Amino acid sequence: MDFRFGNIAAVYYEILGEKMPRQLELLDAWFPGLIVVADESDGETKRDAEYMDQEYVIHAVKYHGKLYSGESARVSQITGRLVGTATGNKEKERKSAELIQKHVAECFVRDMTLTPRLKDNTVKLFHHFSPEQENEMRDRIQQAIMELSGDRQAKDADEKQEEAFPMNDEAFDGTIWNAEYQLNLSSHSGFCNAYLWLMTGSLLRNEIGRVLRMYDSSFIAIHRQHGETWELMDKLNYLLHPEEYEYTFDGDEEDLEERFPDVEWYCDECGAHLNEQEGFDDHLPARKCRVCGYENKLDISEIYENDEDWQNQIRPVDAGKFANAVERRRQELQEKETTNTSKNTTGNTAEEV
Repeated sequence: MDFRFGNIAAVYYEILGEKMPRQLELLDAWFPGLIVVADESDGETKRDAEYMDQEYVIHAVKYHGKLYSGESARVSQITGRLVGTATGNKEKERKSAELIQKHVAECFVRDMTLTPRLKDNTVKLFHHFSPEQENEMRDRIQQAIMELSGDRQAKDADEKQEEAFPMNDEAFDGTIWNAEYQLNLSSHSGFCNAYLWLMTGSLLRNEIGRVLRMYDSSFIAIHRQHGETWELMDKLNYLLHPEEYEYTFDGDEEDLEERFPDVEWYCDECGAHLNEQEGFDDHLPARKCRVCGYENKLDISEIYENDEDWQNQIRPVDAGKFANAVERRRQELQEKETTNTSKNTTGNTAEEV
């Protein structure tokens, strides 16, 4: 599957058994009023759509309740580049599409209410599903995530750059990771957010990076889970099959003096970093925040592997795995100390001889 907006959108309409709308209508259906500005028409007069270079926005005309692009070949080419359906290689239209992508990303950054509105719009569109179609949609989203990730992993750097709209690894990984994380929440809200991540990432391409860095509303903040490597497929497997992974701890001897090594504590009330506050000691059963006065419980049951898990109250740290990781590290350090002592002794003996 090519990671383009039209291909991701097609999944929705295939499951509903409906014909996918034309380019302008498709964009306006999922990003209403964001890319296409619909001028009011009297319903009788057809006017061509326009592309305003200074505003980077396509102005379309509503005719009999539908967006109308007329005979504007340029608007068709630009929207085709955005959606991923245009053929040919008109560099001017591709550059115009990139300007619109920048404009849309700027809308996300400026308007903090935009993301929740788009989420509500996605929820409304998903209401058309029957329970069976909703299950099929979940399966198709999961399939798309794994296919896209596998295809991406198989490409070398040159192949990635040869794409019509090259997408860097950070933007791609962030989009796919958040889509999978949301889908893995097994909630209706997460289900809708997962698809919205794919739709937004496939439309904005590299510009999605600005959204990834800015938003923690319906697009939750990114705090990536640990895997054996930082490769996307490994991180996805860790998210989908956490039981197959053991915790690891690489701290030094002084870190092991802590009750919960390598754990950062934050106030549940104001978010202040407790570890940095004067007098912090994780051996205590609780810690009163010096910023807001809230008393935070310091217990293994309060530890989550990342911020998203804590926000969603899912997948708390496994107490047994945590203890095993600390114990393994303690044994590693003891064995290392024994080996170093043995080497030093051998060296001294040789010197004396």
